[in-house]
This record gives sequence, C-alpha cells and structure tokens, in this order.
Amino acid sequence: MKLFRKLKKKKAEGGGLSETSSLRQALPSVPTDIAAPKQNQSGGGLAATPIPVLPTSDVCPVCFHLDPSKAPRHGNPSKSDPSWVMQEYDVPPETSAAKIELADSEDLINAANNGCMHCSIVRSALNALHPGWETEKTIVSIFLAPSLPVVVRLEFGSFVTTTVSREDALRTYGVDVPVKLIATLLDPSKPGIEAEIYRPRGVEGESSAQGSFYELSSLIGHMGFAEDIPRHAEDEKSLDFISQNVEHCFGEHSCGGDGATLPLLPNRVIWVEANTPSRIQLVEPNGFHAKYIALSYCWGPVSPDTYLTDATNLAARKVSINYDDLPPLIQDVVRCARALGIAYIWIDRLCIIQGDGGDFTTQAPQMGDIYGNASLAIAAASASSENDRILLERDQKNGPFTLNMKLEGMGTLTLGIRRRTHRLGTENYGGDYGRVSTRAWIWQERLLSARTVFFTPHALKFECHRHSIWEGFDRGVVGHSWPTQLDLISNSNSSWLKLVEEFMKRDITRPSDRLPAIEAVMRYIAKKTGWSPFWGVFEEHLVESLGWVSQSKKTIAGKHAAVMNPGHYAPTWSWASVDGGISYRHILPYHDGPLGHMDPPIYGLECRNLDQATGSMIIVGSYVIGGIRCIIEPNQDYDGTDDRIGKYRYNYQVRVSGQHADFSFEPDVALMPSGGSEQPYTASAVRIPHGQTGPVEEWTGNCLVVLVAKHNVKSLAVLLGASLRSPGGNLWERLGITGGIAVSVWSEEHVKKGPIRVG
Repeated sequence: MKLFRKLKKKKAEGGGLSETSSLRQALPSVPTDIAAPKQNQSGGGLAATPIPVLPTSDVCPVCFHLDPSKAPRHGNPSKSDPSWVMQEYDVPPETSAAKIELADSEDLINAANNGCMHCSIVRSALNALHPGWETEKTIVSIFLAPSLPVVVRLEFGSFVTTTVSREDALRTYGVDVPVKLIATLLDPSKPGIEAEIYRPRGVEGESSAQGSFYELSSLIGHMGFAEDIPRHAEDEKSLDFISQNVEHCFGEHSCGGDGATLPLLPNRVIWVEANTPSRIQLVEPNGFHAKYIALSYCWGPVSPDTYLTDATNLAARKVSINYDDLPPLIQDVVRCARALGIAYIWIDRLCIIQGDGGDFTTQAPQMGDIYGNASLAIAAASASSENDRILLERDQKNGPFTLNMKLEGMGTLTLGIRRRTHRLGTENYGGDYGRVSTRAWIWQERLLSARTVFFTPHALKFECHRHSIWEGFDRGVVGHSWPTQLDLISNSNSSWLKLVEEFMKRDITRPSDRLPAIEAVMRYIAKKTGWSPFWGVFEEHLVESLGWVSQSKKTIAGKHAAVMNPGHYAPTWSWASVDGGISYRHILPYHDGPLGHMDPPIYGLECRNLDQATGSMIIVGSYVIGGIRCIIEPNQDYDGTDDRIGKYRYNYQVRVSGQHADFSFEPDVALMPSGGSEQPYTASAVRIPHGQTGPVEEWTGNCLVVLVAKHNVKSLAVLLGASLRSPGGNLWERLGITGGIAVSVWSEEHVKKGPIRVG
C-alpha cells in the first residue's frame, strides 16, 4: 500500500504522475522467467526479458488485461445462448464471461512488445508449451471468467473471409443482403493446444506473490487459483482426491444411496482382502452387503491368453487368484481398492462366466444394479486394454511451469502454466477420454454409475449425478454431470432420442450386443417414468421414435452410412437393426426448438399389435405407392487404397403420385430390387442382406410410402419394402425415412388406408 499512497499524494499535489501514466513510470519493466518443473528441467524455459507495462487505466484492446468485466461479454442467457463458462462449469447464469478471438496472433505479440504485461503472460504461456509458435500461422483465443484460470487456445491455421452476393444469399439463406462468411482453416496435422494460466495456491492457500500481495493481486485479481496435479496417479494426494469426493457425495448428494446402508454385493465379486496367501479370491456372496468397486474399461483384443473366467478355471478362481497372474490393469485396480479401503471389486470378464451364454443372459439385465449400487466405478480412461496400467506417471512436458514476473518496487508475481487436461467445450458432450469414450457398453456403465473416477493420462476426474470435478482445479470449481441427463427424462421423449443418438455413435464388438448394452438404461427409465420398453424405444412414444435416419459420414465418401447387421437382431423399424450412427434430425428440432411452436408435427400413424417376442407390429395410417430409382456411378475418389472410400456412388431418388418432382432419399442401409414376381408390390426395393454384394448398375423398385407426421408444407414418411424373410408378402421392412414429401400429396385420391405389418 505504500506505493499507492505515494502516487496518490503526488497527484494531489498536482505535480507528478497522472492517472494514465503513473503505473508505467512506477513499473518501467517486468523481467520474466519461466521455470520448468523441478522433476523435468528439460521441459524448456525462456530467458528473462524486460517488458514495459501499460498503464492500468488504458485497457489493452487485445487482451483486455485478461479481465472478463472489461472484455466483450460472451453469451446471452436471456436468449438461450449460454456463455462458454456456463457450458463448462456449474456457475450462476449472470456470471460474466468473455471469449477473445485474435484472427492475427501478431496483434498479441505486438501488444506484448509494446508493454502489455497481460499479453506478455499469454505469450509466455504459449512459449512454454509450444516454443516457436510465433513463427507459425496461428489463431489465438482467450477465454475469461472470474475466479477461474485463464484459458488460451492456440490453433494452427487462419481465418478466411468470403462474401456471398445478394442474389446467392437470397437463394441460399433467404436473406436479401450480402453475407460475409468467416471460415476457419486449420492444419489437420497440428492439433491445437490449450493452456491454463492460474494463480498457484501457496502454503497457506492464499498468496501467489512475493512482496505486497494486495498491490500485485490488483493486476490479476480476476484470475482464479488452481492446485498442483500430483506427478503420479498413485500419489497419496490423488487417492485423497478420490476418497474426499466419494465421501462428499455420500454425505451431501445421496447419489445411489446415502452411504448409511451398504450395497448388496453382485452374484460374484473379487475379494482383495481374502484369507488366502494371495489375498485375492473369486467369491459368490449370498445376500452380503459391503462396499465394492466396479471397473469400466475396454477389453481390447481377445485371444487364448486373455485373462478371464470360464468353466475351466471357475473352481480354481474360487480358491485363490495370484496377483502376479493378473493383467496390469487389474493389478492397478486391486491396488486402488486396497488403498481406498474397499475389499471387493467387480470386473465383468472375471465375474461373469465367459463362453456361457446363460450366465451372460442372467447378468446383463443386472448391469444397472451392479454399477448403480457400486460405491465407486473406476473408468480406465488411460488404458486401451487390460495390458495397460492406470497408475501412471503424468506427462511432464505439459507442465506445470512457473512464470515469475519481477515487478520493480513491488516484488515478484508468480503464476502457474499448464496444458489443460481436457479440451474446452467437450465436457458438455460427455468428454473425450480415449477409448472408453467410444464404447457402447461403457456408455451404459457411465450413465448408471452413481460415482465414477476417470483415470486419464493427465489427471483424475470425479463424476457423480450432481456434478463433476477435475484434479488440479480450485475448491468449489465444479462442472456439470453428464449422467444427469438420465435423471432429467420425464414426460418428454426427446431426451431419450438424444441418448440414442449418442449411444449409436459408440462402437460395439458384437452387433448382437447393441440392445443388451442399452437394456439396463431402458429399465432405469422405465422404472422412473412407467414407460414400456420395446426393442430400443418406448411403446408410449413409438410413432415419433420411428423418425431416425442413418447418419452420413463424410469420411466414407461413396459408401452407405450404415450397414446391415450379420443377423436379424432387431426389427427393421428399430435403430438397432443397423450398424452405424443414427440421427433424429427430423424429430428433435420440432420438440426442443422454436420449430415446435411455428410448425408443430401432426402425427397420423397408429401402432398396434406389438409383438414383444419378434418386434413386429401393425401400423395403421395413410400410404401411397412410390418408386425408388438408384443411380450408381463410379466413384472418382476411389483408388483401392482407402477402405473408407467406396468404389461407387449411390443416388437414391423417390417419386410418388401427386408430387411431380423426384426427391432425394437416404436409405437406412444399401438397397437392391427384390426380383420380378408377378405378385403385387413384390418387385420391391429391399435391404441388401448382410454379406451380399449389391448391384453396380442403375435399378428401380417399388415401395410403400407411409405418412408419419404432417407439417405446414412438408411431411415425414417412412418407406417400406417387401421382406425377404417372408415370401408370402405379408411382412414389410423399413427402407428409410424422408421429410421431403409435399403435404398436399396426402389429400389426393390415390392415398390408401389400411393396416401394414412391419417387422
């Protein structure tokens, strides 16, 4: 405070420093030094460089002094346009947030050279994580929010601006003015970098400055604190992080129970404190209650050497299991359980008898209870198979680095710099934690688990049904909980449709497991809502659930988006009948967005006689006869070296009576003509059976076009073709769905009505 009083006195006397120049003269330069972690001195540092300081009253137009209250506000809660911080963290809607995008990173460099201390901080952070970035073409984005670390994103590329003429804008976007489009061109060979700049917690958890803390804190008072991430995942602090969050959840949240009543153990568990020389044993408790851990992980390739329980070794596992025989991943889980004081663990390949279809059939429906009742689920995000460990040393090249800025007459300002453990903007969509984020079974396990700790390569993440929190973040800095979307499902089916979209993005080894891998989630929802599960959808919302479409992937140019399963694992009207991503883009905008008020769907289809055993049903509604034409051309991009690119390109067009123009149609899977029978409609378009080669020349076939819902101008219809599984012609199969039919078609005299059996 002495410096503040001195400056104030001179100003009052009218002779010395003005308000706009006082700090520049008082602090003529800022020598900086970046130190790598003590354990990794090779991480790189920067030589101390004197940097003049801009006056505090002259807010830097480049970085806005890293102060969210001075930078342009990002997001607008009143317009359902949440800021980046609201999407990332659990904060009040009024929290001020800013996002600064620098189209030219030279602006940041020049501002730092011209004396902006805060631009120098950003520049130094990027130099620590990517030396030499200043010589490359880059885009810098800065994310600001009060009491949170500053996030700096560095991307390799540039902005490209294109102006669309008035005529093209009117034709394409419906606006009668020229449109300026700004595209971001990024170098795919150079992934972006995200840095965090923060005030490190001191010994007392308060100051990050040597000297007068109050004087220095005014320069970075809006910047949040953060904590050190332990160097090793088995560090005592990491284990404390797990224990504290689990106990807090038990005491404050009651996710999956309040902790007062111990959970019922599954049918089989691994006892890691057994009364055997190895202390490990497979046991079959009967009505025994105790804490246990459930493991969520990727199996990896299965071979004769894969460690699992089957009929040949079940008896021996019940006697004893040798720790040294366990794969590295399971060894680490045993060590975690013992360190946390939990005596039992559940691992599917050890606790379900493999190769015994009967045991799997019994255990699969219990997955909801097994993961939901577990005291903790461990998600092995840093492992791609059982042969990878999760108790690993963290990557030192990502920091933390210490930035020391020596301010003359005030002391040293100390900041921390590190690469973010997870990319900004991914958490709200479930996060990206390696292979565990790509597997369908793990999707279900995560939703159902009351509490999960993710062992990622960089840090631990704890997640329950109330919030999530990462290692290294300050006290009280919590994020949203991805599993809460399961609890938000009530009377609206749209939440379930979104979950299905997410589920179908996940990979699964056996397509026959697609429905079993979601069964426990459906049971959970059914118990909560009273709905009745029916082959991947709910009976109470069956009609709108028909509105899925195969999700196209640009990376497989020339190929169909989804393929037929090797077996008939689900009726064709269900999304589970195909292998590949799906989308409810014809349905969701009318349920969650403004289109629902402007152009609400009017459903015109009934579903009757639901057969739970086969999934077949009778649909009653309006339909017309349609014709499908498939134009097949050689794919010019195909050279035989990339399996993602097909040899041919397929263009499906549909025509119906009453609509003069053909419209494009994306089928669920590849189609072909059924053949030339004289029976009505049997010369139909059909799904190509699994493994069968499709046609290579143009073809045509008939179909039924059945009305699902009407809008103001267009309508949604499902296309059906004859079933090859029912030669008698009394069963139809779904070919796809389209939203391109004019609503006027359904007022024509050629429209028919009647029951149609679909399976």
